[in-house]
Order: sequence, then C-alpha cells, then structure tokens
Amino acid sequence: MEIDYLITIKVLSMIVMFLMIIIMGNIPLRSTAFKGNQLLLELTGAFSGGLFLSVGIIHLLPESMKQFHLFYKSQELESFEEFPYACLITVLSFALILYIEKIAFIHDHTIDENHSNQVTVINQQEVFGEQDCPETNKQQITSSQNQELDEATINSLTPYILQFAIGIHAFFEGLAIGIEQQVPQCLGISIAVICHKWAEGLTLGLSFKKANTNLQSATIMIFIQGIINPFGILIGWLLSNQGFIITGIFQSISAGTFIYIATMEVIQEQFNKKSNSYQKMMMFLFAIGFISSIWKIEKLSY
Repeated sequence: MEIDYLITIKVLSMIVMFLMIIIMGNIPLRSTAFKGNQLLLELTGAFSGGLFLSVGIIHLLPESMKQFHLFYKSQELESFEEFPYACLITVLSFALILYIEKIAFIHDHTIDENHSNQVTVINQQEVFGEQDCPETNKQQITSSQNQELDEATINSLTPYILQFAIGIHAFFEGLAIGIEQQVPQCLGISIAVICHKWAEGLTLGLSFKKANTNLQSATIMIFIQGIINPFGILIGWLLSNQGFIITGIFQSISAGTFIYIATMEVIQEQFNKKSNSYQKMMMFLFAIGFISSIWKIEKLSY
C-alpha cells in the first residue's frame, strides 16, 4: 500500500510540475496583460528578484553545505569540514557568470570593436580636420549602433543563464522527490516544490519576453524546462540515495548563479527604476517570506 502511495505521489508530481511550468511560462509570452501592463511587469520582476535571492541563500546554499557534511561523514573526513567548500564553489560560480557576462563578451568584442572605430575617427580627423571629416559622424553612429547591438546580444543570453540555474535547481528538486522512500516526506517535499513551481515558470517566461527572444525558441526552451523536474524525479526513482558530493557541488553552483541573476540582473534592473518603488519593495519582501515559509514546510516534512 505504501508503495502505491509513493508511486501516485511521484507520478502526480511529475504531471503537475510539467503543466505548471508550461502554463505559467507561456503566459508572459502570449498574454496581452503582460505585454502592456508595466506595473505588472515591475511587480513580478521584483518578486522574482526576491524569490531567487532567497532560494540561493536560504534554500540552496544550506542544502549544499548539508550535502558536503553528509559526504564527509560517510567518508570519515570530518577534518575537511573546517573549510566551507560549498560557499567557495558558490562564490566561484558567481565570479564565473560575472566574467562571462561583464568581461568576456564586452572586452573581447564590444570594447575592441569600439576602440577600432575610435582610432579610425581620430585618424580621419587628423587628415581632414574635425569639422571637415566626411566619415566622422558615420563612424560615431556605427560605433554607437555596434555597442547597442552587443548589449542586446548579452541581454539575450540572460534567460538562458537563468534557465541553466533553474534547471539545476529543478533537477535536484526532482531528484529529492524521486529518491524519497517515505510517504510523508515525499508528499511534503512535493508540496513544497509545487508551491513555487509556478513562480519559476513565470519568471522564466518574463525573462525570455524581456530579452525579445523568438516566440518559437522561447516556447521550446520552456518545454525543455518543463520536463526537467519529471526527469529528475525519474532519475531519483531509479537511483539509490548516493552521490552527496555531486549533489552538493551542483547545488552550490546553482546557488551562486541564482544570487548573481538576482543581484546583478533582476534587482538592479527593477530598483534602478524609481516608479512604484514601495510596491516593488513589498513584492520583494513577500518573495522572501514565501521562500522562508517553503523552507519551514520542508523541515516539517522530515
């Protein structure tokens, strides 16, 4: 009987999570309310910022530290616990995303190309004079256009980076459900995950919309995101409860990515705008309370 309950919970969880991601992820892409309501976009953006910052710090980072602790205990390596390796991996993953977004693409392409354009303008000015240079304005316009194009390219990467972080989180959430062999714990974890699954889909859909991603491409990526949770449940179902260090490493990476997206992208974007500041702050705090309550539900399930 208990096995039947476990099978029912896991199968229903797979179906519900898939549908929630698909439905909520497509709403921002197709709903006129999300396309025309600036207040709604700002409030949901502030909520997602608080959501992912809280998930990274309150949920993923402590869980990754716990996985490292279990690994040390299983291998009798308690002496290694003196250094917080989970926190180090989190910081390094933050630094890696920072390098990719703010240094690698901009330095290697945008700055070098703009420098080339500026040198061309200066050389022409030396020959023709500043006022008589026939190509000065053209080169300045081209430089500005190239910079705007590169910024758009970088922004278009944001939803994919976000999906990578969400995907890791979703996979290990599913893994935790699939591995669990006790009905109360399995049900509690499933409820906790389902409670914020709608927000993940909504945030991902908003991210693709803001990046002006092609509708067909965004739909495909949301579908891929939708199957990650069921895939994690299935893998966990097939595997025994092992691999603490691998889980801890990937959760640490995900925590650093979540914190980066929240602080460097979502929160900065929303709170640099002065409109609706108090409403956005309330949504941000609500998201923190929401994740905190999910943490409490998860603890009560054990």
